[in-house]
Order: sequence, then C-alpha cells, then structure tokens
Amino acid sequence: MTPFRITDPYAVTGSHRKAQLHCHTTRSDGQWAPRALLERYRAKGYAVVVFTDHNRVTECADLNDGTFLALPGVETTIPRPFRPLGPHMGRLGTPGALGAQGAQACIDATVRAGGVVSLHHPSWTGNLWTGGWSVAEMMRLRGYHLIEISNHHSRTVEDVRRWTAVLRYRGPAAPVGAAAADDLHREADFDTGWVMVKSASLEPDAFLGALRGLALYASTGPAAEFAVRDGAVTCATDAPRIRFIDAADVTRYEAAGPDAAYAPAGDEGFVRVECTGASRAAAWSQPFWLAPIPVG
Repeated sequence: MTPFRITDPYAVTGSHRKAQLHCHTTRSDGQWAPRALLERYRAKGYAVVVFTDHNRVTECADLNDGTFLALPGVETTIPRPFRPLGPHMGRLGTPGALGAQGAQACIDATVRAGGVVSLHHPSWTGNLWTGGWSVAEMMRLRGYHLIEISNHHSRTVEDVRRWTAVLRYRGPAAPVGAAAADDLHREADFDTGWVMVKSASLEPDAFLGALRGLALYASTGPAAEFAVRDGAVTCATDAPRIRFIDAADVTRYEAAGPDAAYAPAGDEGFVRVECTGASRAAAWSQPFWLAPIPVG
C-alpha cells in the first residue's frame, strides 16, 4: 500500500463559532427586520449571521462588536430561463457585481470581490422544478466553495449524494464543503441548520478565509470535534452514533458516541464523518483526504 498522509481541514488556529449562512429579512420575503433577526440569532448563541435576501444586498454592521459579526450577502436567482425561475446561489461576505449573467459569471464576480459562494438546496424541486442544481452542473462550475446539504426546502440524503459526487470529481485540489442552513423565512425555519466555523477571530477576512479553507462542519443539532491524531480520523460528539464513510459512500466503521476513531486503510480516497442523533439531527464533517506520500 502506498504510504499516505491524512489532510485535516480543522488543523488551524481558532475557535468554533456558530454561524448562519442563509436567512431572509423583510427586505425580501422574511418575517423579521434585519436588526430584529440579528438579535434573535445572537440570543440563540450565534456569533455570525450572513444576510441572503433575494437578489439584493442587506447590510447591518452596527451590531458588530468583536463578539458578533453580521455580514452582507445575497441569494441570487440564476434565471432558467428567466426570473423568478431557476436555482439559487448564496454569495456571502462581498457578493461582487449583482448584474453578472449566468452561474459561472456570478461565481467569478463573487470570488474576485473576496466573497464565498454556496450552491443552495441542490435537490430543491421548487420554482416549477427549475430550482435544483444537477450533479452535472455542479461538476462543470468552477471556483465555488460550499454546497448546502441540509435545508428544509430539499432532501438531505440526496443533497449529500450530490455533494460527495462532486467531491469525487473535483478531488483534493479543488474540494467543496458541506453546509447546513436555516434558509429562514418564518418561525418554523429558525435554528434548524447551521455551521460551526473554526476561525481565529470574528474579523470578516478571518471568517471568510475559514469558510474558503473548509474549517467548518454542518449541523442540525449535534456538536462535534473532528481531528487527525496518530494516523486516525477522530470524532468527539454529543450524538449517540458516529459513522466514518469513504469516497464511495461506504460506511467503513460505525461506533457509539461520544468518542470514536478510524485509522484509514489507504484505499478510501477520503474519509468523512457523520454524527447522528435523535429526530434525524446530524452533524457532518468535511472530507479528510488521503494524500499519497512520494517515496524516494
């Protein structure tokens, strides 16, 4: 077996901070004004909120104080063939030109501006069945950072399948991360999905850099800590079950919480971890890629 090392996206300096990357205010079709929504999230333990109103940028930085960060963003509809039909793209932090035409142009504009791009609810069947992101399109697009795998609009099992298909296609040189989000419009959506981001500070550049580096995990309930220790992928969680899954979506090892470790054999491609709890709550790690070590 070729010797390998395990890449660890969490081997960075910082603390895990609860963040909401997808929510709507009264400036599009949400129930709460921006300030009221920020106060709700802050009271629930969030450290970061990114506004993603439909096709417009909402800013509310006056609550930023070193312990809380509000970032602008936008949820852009990609016309199929015209708005409001088409899939949705989250452009987070610094969205770039809103007049960009087409999915790749929107990604490029956001990346040039220093923002982060998330493909929202890929298996969503809304917008008269035009709202989904197909695996073929997600493979074709370049430069985006995240895929939502948990959102009340779509099917998590299918979204995870699409995410891992993209991971296999893109490989470790251009990985894409998994995110969970509220997609908040009304009360029932609140605090149903989030990401825990390992960031050195709450400065915008540090937080967006952590997203780009995939130093985050997605959750709909469980807390977790993922790492690499002594040649094994490790997990500590408050969820009752832990699964270590390879690039072919095969479970290699399953154990009871709160702690488990899996030493890869070397043929997995990558290892990712799912922590499952009550009422379908779960947490998902980013992939731990197995990188061959050159010999000689």
